Amino acid sequence: MTIRGLLYAPQRAFHALVRITLAAWVKVQCFPEPLRIADGPSDAPVFYVLPRPSLTDGALLDHLTRHSPVPRSHQVVDVGGRLELRACFALYDDRHREASPRLARLTADVLAGRVTDVRVVPVSIYWGRAPDREAADPEWATFSRGMRWLRIWAAEGWGGRSRLRKLLAIVFFRTAVVAKFADAVSLAAVVRSAQLEGLDDSLMLRRAARLLRTHFRNEREAAIGPDLSHRRTLIGTVLREPRVRAAMLAEVDANKGNLEKIEKRAERIAREIAADYSYVVVRLGERILGRLWNRIYDGLTVRGAERLQALARDNTLVYVPCHRSHIDYLLLSYLVYDVGLTAPHIAAGANLNLPVIGSILRRGGAFFLRRSIKGDELYSEIFAAYVHEVLRRGFPMEYFVEGGRSRTGRLLPPKAGLISMTVQSFLREHSRPLLFVPVYIGYEKLIEGGSYTEELSGASKRKESIGGVLGAIRDLRGAYYGQVGVSFARPISLAEVLEAEGARDITQWVADKGLRRRTLTEVSRLIAERINGAAHLNPVALVATALLATPRHAMDAAQLADIVERLRRVALASDVAPELVATELSGAEMIAHAERLAYLSRRTHPLGDVVLADENAAVTLTYFRNNVLHCFALPGVIACLVAQHGVIGRQKLARLARQLYALLETELYLPPWRLEDDAATAPVAESAAAMTFAPFERTLGRLIDDGWLSLSSEADVISAAPAGSEAAMRLAWLAATIRSSLTRHALLLALAVGAPSGSHKRSSIETLGQQAAQHLAMTHVFNAPEFSDRTQFRAAFDALMRVGWLSVDDNERVQFDSTVRARADEASFLLPPDTRAAVLRAAEQQLTTQLVAPPGSPPPA
Repeated sequence: MTIRGLLYAPQRAFHALVRITLAAWVKVQCFPEPLRIADGPSDAPVFYVLPRPSLTDGALLDHLTRHSPVPRSHQVVDVGGRLELRACFALYDDRHREASPRLARLTADVLAGRVTDVRVVPVSIYWGRAPDREAADPEWATFSRGMRWLRIWAAEGWGGRSRLRKLLAIVFFRTAVVAKFADAVSLAAVVRSAQLEGLDDSLMLRRAARLLRTHFRNEREAAIGPDLSHRRTLIGTVLREPRVRAAMLAEVDANKGNLEKIEKRAERIAREIAADYSYVVVRLGERILGRLWNRIYDGLTVRGAERLQALARDNTLVYVPCHRSHIDYLLLSYLVYDVGLTAPHIAAGANLNLPVIGSILRRGGAFFLRRSIKGDELYSEIFAAYVHEVLRRGFPMEYFVEGGRSRTGRLLPPKAGLISMTVQSFLREHSRPLLFVPVYIGYEKLIEGGSYTEELSGASKRKESIGGVLGAIRDLRGAYYGQVGVSFARPISLAEVLEAEGARDITQWVADKGLRRRTLTEVSRLIAERINGAAHLNPVALVATALLATPRHAMDAAQLADIVERLRRVALASDVAPELVATELSGAEMIAHAERLAYLSRRTHPLGDVVLADENAAVTLTYFRNNVLHCFALPGVIACLVAQHGVIGRQKLARLARQLYALLETELYLPPWRLEDDAATAPVAESAAAMTFAPFERTLGRLIDDGWLSLSSEADVISAAPAGSEAAMRLAWLAATIRSSLTRHALLLALAVGAPSGSHKRSSIETLGQQAAQHLAMTHVFNAPEFSDRTQFRAAFDALMRVGWLSVDDNERVQFDSTVRARADEASFLLPPDTRAAVLRAAEQQLTTQLVAPPGSPPPA
């Protein structure tokens, strides 16, 4: 043994002792699993690099590489005739900012040609970023919960870590250690790139160090989030933005005050908006929320979270979930943090900025937005600058594109405000790609369910207050809310959308209003479509869909069990929701689950039990039916057409189904009816190839296979079962799932064509339609609160405009051509005779009432 080896012997012995102790003490979650390093040149040595010196991290690295089929980190390595005692090093010393001398030697070896290449593998080790692993050791988890505050202080953060903090981390996080091995960096590739740019030796070293440093920072940001702890610095940066300064000067010019006064107002606005992100609060919140979910929910079904780890490393993520409940804020942040990523910045309404509550939310990452900022240019510019600064720094963000919580259960039309700010921020400046991550959240019972029903029935919206929050907490005691389903859908690349729309830079974006409208419409459509495409078909939604289709909201228990299973098969076959997650419970188990949630009651009878929902429960169930209504849009349209025609040719069925699907496409955010044969771009009625739409064919096939419909293969004719048969009854129920939407379209068309083109304004038609629907709901249609909801009529009118049946001129007058009257007749034909007559009568009464109103009468409310 050499003298040098003798000198290092005590150090190696101590290192071995630490390694063996840690191996027995900690449980490590390793990425990738199993650990592997991609093959490279046989003569290229492999070195591991840690971000900073650490005895325990080095010992843990040694243990991991000893027990995996990869080169060992603490072995002697021959580098061009020179021996390196270890194959690992720290990028920087805590006391000095110069790159590691070993990295300098290795770069010089490659540059001098002593070795063809050296591959450097960045390794990040986190203590306290795998909370789900603690369930493996209940006894230790019980002890460590008693030391909660010390645990939170000792966990990973951006600040430096003292020896005491590291010791506590080893003690507390023995089952919560994550080791991430990145792809190897080729020093030969770095040297070649630098030589092509004419860089000298020192700059080559700096480039290699910067590459590794950037990787460690990105990896750390993905795990615990960028360093936004200095709120004052962030606010200062926002207030120095040129556009914010310009808005201040504009207010001075408008005589709204002197510059000093305006600057103070701007600072107040920035403080009102800005989050005060605290890692301690986030960690504490994760533990509290974990216990809360276990108390009130049967479980969380999560899909798509596995793709987040890879996405977060190299992209800025913007989570865009649907908005069902105030729980959404907390649930999504918890889930993101639970998979090892940083909790996002969340755009929250200023109505939640309550005393105490607002401060906690702000420290958990919430930043606040006023409900209306119209007319306040300074506020708008400060808010946009804040959004830009957060995204520019790579911090993940979350906002609800619907603007507010859906009271009907349907996805609301996306608001363009925050989406536009995100696009502008990206065009102005970005260092990484930006991905929108649509998120579907589906509940089986809502904390706010009662208030939603009251608001749709005409009651005013409850204002958020401390008392309301305390009341909600009190209601949680002993309550059972079933399960929650969350799906992270396929991400949307903003750069790809901008490229497809031809948006190149911020100057073009600001100047071209048409470009802005097209791009925002496309981004909004993609987000909404992918949210709905990742729906969770839970037992409550399936039972609600079946039961609410019956006249009295009651059904034989065995019959109901059969039809919910049939509905599940049809929804999965139609594929309009490509990432659909469906319950695996049997029909009887689904009914029992809904009974446990107090939605159903059961009456025994010698001929079989009857399951029913009373009036209040039925109204509540409409919310959960509407969550998944889009899954049954295509089957429902087919059922309506076949039920009304009795017998219909396959090509005619496809043609009519496509027309009705186009109406529902905008309203329910369905994927476009894309032709399988791209050459078949002729009008739909003229080509059989143009009818080919894979979801239509799959849905029709499933309906035939399951006995809903019959097919005469010789004549290619689809027919309904004989009236009064079990199959005919099932078909009528399936048609009823989508009939309320078709009724709204029929009602709007009847109102529009009831007078000459240009006679009415759009707002008048929508208001008349809403009033007619209210009357109709009380006489002919189930009194579902959302049937006469103004938002639904606005969406239905948008759909009629999108397909070109109606249009609006510069004076907001409704225009149509002669063909629309025939389409109105076709639309009403799909309704049962009594409903059809009621629709036409209601339209006639509303139009007559408006026409005979005395001069000066106020317009309809």
